[in-house]
Amino acid sequence: MWFGCLVVSNPLKAGKQLWAKNRKRVLIIGAVLVVAWIYVSRSGNPDTERAKIPAGYLSAERELAVHADADPGKPLPLVLVLHDDNSDAGAIEKITEASTLADRRDFAVVYPEAVDGEWRLDDPQGADVQYLRDVVRYVSQERSKIDQSRIYIWGLGEGGRAALAVACAAPGNGLKFVAVATVGPVGQSPSCSPETHVQHVDGAWNERVTRALWDFSRQFKA
Repeated sequence: MWFGCLVVSNPLKAGKQLWAKNRKRVLIIGAVLVVAWIYVSRSGNPDTERAKIPAGYLSAERELAVHADADPGKPLPLVLVLHDDNSDAGAIEKITEASTLADRRDFAVVYPEAVDGEWRLDDPQGADVQYLRDVVRYVSQERSKIDQSRIYIWGLGEGGRAALAVACAAPGNGLKFVAVATVGPVGQSPSCSPETHVQHVDGAWNERVTRALWDFSRQFKA
């Protein structure tokens, strides 16, 4: 009786033939897996939503953009990002990519919007100061769970000057920002109390700058 076995004389050739036969199927499965991974990785992240301060606030009907988990497992730090004059919330979100970083680092970010694109914060009891106070209260009470000891404010250009004004020059306005950061020229800066930590960045704002501002801000708690 003869016993034999089947021997593949050229395994490399056989592998190439198998790949050629199934190449299209493998590529399709790979593409589906990539799309599924992207969907799953993003599905838990909030969208940025346009909102209006509701009735019951002094700044009712003022607009903003909110990027915050509605039901986080624990209270989140909050960052307010102020646009430059002649700009808006959508533009500063795109420039800074702060929403993308917020998803990665687990913080809430909001983009307040100035009336007619111009901040007016010379009066410590003025409408824009009240508006920013209402933004913090609205997001904390109605949009997410916010860690009140970790509220930060950043601004670009005139938005940076506004951030400094509200965080440093008006200590009695009811707002407590433990860190403030500015990008670009802001003119003469007000003096801040030691409890408010300040960082200035020259040049353009991009994703790398946003990461640096977060790394600076997150060190501090009230």
